[in-house]
Amino acid sequence: MVKRRSAPWEDMEMDAIHSLLLILRGSLQDDTRNSLRPEVEADDCQMIVSVPGDNKILQTVGELQTVTMPIFAVDASGCINGWNAKAAEITGLSSEEAVGLSLAHLVMDEAIDIVKRILSLGLQGIEEKNVEIKFKTYDPQEKNGPVLLVVNACCSRDTDENIIGICFFGDDVTAQKMITDKYTKLEGDYAGIVRSPCPLVPPIFMTNEEGICVEWNDAMEKLSGFNREAAVGNMLVGEVFTVEDFGCRVKDHDTLIRLRILLNRIMAGENVDKISFGFFGKDDRCIDALLSANARTDSEWRTKGAICFLHVASAELQYALQRQKFSEQAAAHSVKMLSYMKILIRNPICGMTTARHLMEKSDLSSKQRELVRTRELCEDQLAKIVNDSDISAIEEGYLIPDACEFNLGEALDAVMSQVMSLSHERQVQVIHDPLHEIPPMYLMGDNLRLQQALADFLSNAVRFAPVSEGSSVVLSVLPRKEQFGKKIELVHLEFRITHPVPGIPQDLIQEMFHHSSGMSREGLGLYISHKLIKIMNGTVQYLRSEETSAFPFLVDVEFPLVN
Repeated sequence: MVKRRSAPWEDMEMDAIHSLLLILRGSLQDDTRNSLRPEVEADDCQMIVSVPGDNKILQTVGELQTVTMPIFAVDASGCINGWNAKAAEITGLSSEEAVGLSLAHLVMDEAIDIVKRILSLGLQGIEEKNVEIKFKTYDPQEKNGPVLLVVNACCSRDTDENIIGICFFGDDVTAQKMITDKYTKLEGDYAGIVRSPCPLVPPIFMTNEEGICVEWNDAMEKLSGFNREAAVGNMLVGEVFTVEDFGCRVKDHDTLIRLRILLNRIMAGENVDKISFGFFGKDDRCIDALLSANARTDSEWRTKGAICFLHVASAELQYALQRQKFSEQAAAHSVKMLSYMKILIRNPICGMTTARHLMEKSDLSSKQRELVRTRELCEDQLAKIVNDSDISAIEEGYLIPDACEFNLGEALDAVMSQVMSLSHERQVQVIHDPLHEIPPMYLMGDNLRLQQALADFLSNAVRFAPVSEGSSVVLSVLPRKEQFGKKIELVHLEFRITHPVPGIPQDLIQEMFHHSSGMSREGLGLYISHKLIKIMNGTVQYLRSEETSAFPFLVDVEFPLVN
């Protein structure tokens, strides 16, 4: 019975153990000598004691030394008269050394009063239960520190039922106490962190297993305007968070239901995801946050509630998000306006196309037909620009250019015609260099994209040319043919747009090659034109030199020649 530490022990079982101890120490009175064998020593004793009212027979007294719990006894004066092997093992004090010493000398100073109280009550027949006593340790256990025992005190009686001492049955809880102390310390540290006024600590609130709020930290109090005293002790859902005018008011019933479901799932041991949680804080300001929750567990990993964190954007982040929202709204508005403008532009384009068709049917001279053809190319170029719906395709370089047959001379005439109005306005002459006249040739490629890019480069050269007598911008083309095999012939074209100093501003040239969020309209146009040439496997350069009085755009591109 002692070896298996059955609990709780019956009084008759305690009496049997007391009797065994008495037999072991030879403390029986003289009137029992006739029924017992006094010549038998304790270690060899085979005396069996019957338990009154029970047919079970206890094991021999010698086995008390082998039980796995510490057992010791004291006489009426408080001196040790019993000290088993387990007590010797955990304290490092052998039974030979312990017997005869005062129990008060074996315990720590803070336990002396406890021992005296137990002895005093025990001699009066009052048996103390589950009392913690801290014992000193001796070599070789001294390095491990004191030992904590939870003991039950039982009165030892003689055959006349007189109390002659006290027997203690202990349980070594030193390891459990260390773990509990660490857990308590961690719990205290955690509570200190949670309630810290540090701005890095997020809003936190906790519930117990019944859904009652047990924590409402400073950050939560500041955010909600609902003080801790009013929150702690009340039901979290329904009394703290409500849809009424009292408590911390949430946005709607759905928010309250989501919170209740979240808490129920946590108590059921499930893992939960973050939920959106909106409530009204100070000054009835609506706060949108993300709520994440985890289970609160005790030292035995039993769920005892939930701990909830609110993730609220900082004032700076909220301001940035608000600006982003406004920017997105403005961008959406711009897209709508652009779509509207495209619709409006398509209508006059259709009108110009109809008028051109009527003109083509009339009796025109060859010069007039050339002008109509130039107008047609400009109309087609404008229609293509209006129909461009994916600007990112141009910026990222995955736009697929068209492949159609075109006359290079007609394309250059269309380019020149697009800058004549600006040329007259600024009084800057635009010259098509006669030194590099191009023989009539038909090429295969995207002539409308080529026109768009060259016209933009040429118009910027005119726009930033100085207004003075004799100021001019020159467009020249240098073709060079290259044979590939017997049937394929490529024409390499070098377009040179030269204009006088001071030239195009350096910032604008940077925008032509490097995209930025705050770039100008002229910079965006140059950037798109540069991308279009690059899509057609061409290159763009702008040469700036202090030694020359004119700066050129150099555009190199090649197309297959149509036989």
